[in-house]
Amino acid sequence: MRAPDRLSLFLLTFTLGAANAAPGHPEYRVTIMAPANSAPTDINSAGVVVGTWPASPTSTHGFLNRGKGLVDLGTLGGSASEAVAINDKGEVLGHWTTTSGQRRGFVYYQGKPRDIGALRGKIIRYTDINNAGYITATGDATSGAARSRGYLRDPGGTFRDVGNLTFPDWPGVPTLNTALALNNRNQVTGESGPFTFPDQPLRAYTWTKGVMRDLGDFGWTPNGGNAINDRGQITGYMSVPTGFRSRVAYIYSHGRLIDIDGRGAAVAERSSVGAGINNYGHVVGSSDHLSGFVYRGKRMQSLNALIDPKSGWDIVAPEAINDAGQIAATAYRNGVRYAVRLDLIRPSVLAAPQLDDGKDAD
Repeated sequence: MRAPDRLSLFLLTFTLGAANAAPGHPEYRVTIMAPANSAPTDINSAGVVVGTWPASPTSTHGFLNRGKGLVDLGTLGGSASEAVAINDKGEVLGHWTTTSGQRRGFVYYQGKPRDIGALRGKIIRYTDINNAGYITATGDATSGAARSRGYLRDPGGTFRDVGNLTFPDWPGVPTLNTALALNNRNQVTGESGPFTFPDQPLRAYTWTKGVMRDLGDFGWTPNGGNAINDRGQITGYMSVPTGFRSRVAYIYSHGRLIDIDGRGAAVAERSSVGAGINNYGHVVGSSDHLSGFVYRGKRMQSLNALIDPKSGWDIVAPEAINDAGQIAATAYRNGVRYAVRLDLIRPSVLAAPQLDDGKDAD
């Protein structure tokens, strides 16, 4: 499962217009899933894509597309909406804005949106939903020892605070914590760190049954976890101390951090981030040297090199990948942004991945 990452807009400034030679036989077919100026956020196992589209000059709406055309999710009577995630049952998680300007959450299922409210009157951002209906969220705590908190919301509507990592070097400093994604075993990942200026030394974490674990680092901060699969593998970004704001995409697996950027310290200024991961450990994300990429166990490959070059597409920001290898991505053509889905032209048949021992998960 995944959640939108913070670095997408940052990386877009580097990736627009990136050109890569395509192979003789393209691997992916590109399908437009929503009108111009739309953006995707997630894809489920059935290939259903969700995201946001400009329903009018003054309002954006959440959408889903099962491959048969766009379905507008509406606004629950408010002024705008957005879809942020979808599970394999087809339940869509999103936000809607009331006419008074309050941001609230909703779950859309079988044609019906259901308001799930806000968190104790605070500003809230819902981030992910799993197949059992558990939801991750981040609340804006405006007082006390925390500036923001991460939560796991159960299907009955009860919020559980996932806590935060400890930072003994920052005594008395308020903490930040975001819960950005979860899997079907209720394991959560995100960012946690002290609220300092001008930067926050955030740490990527995994949370399992009330226990939060630091994923480690490559010698610098900030770091973040953006997506987690059912094997407990995580991807996101890790800072490296070789250049200003240099960050690399990674996989965390069995307690080990793996730099999948592949360029090494010889390239001082580098920026890549993992946005989505499936149960095979395949990662999609964005990079300043490849534009949108896919990593399938060996090296990061530019998605622009895996599509028909005559199509005119620049795949800049993949957001999620399912076990069939389908990818939801932001792409540009003729300078216009679209939500698209990439489908393997010759799908490969893979054995179901072996799940890790579930004794540490709910």
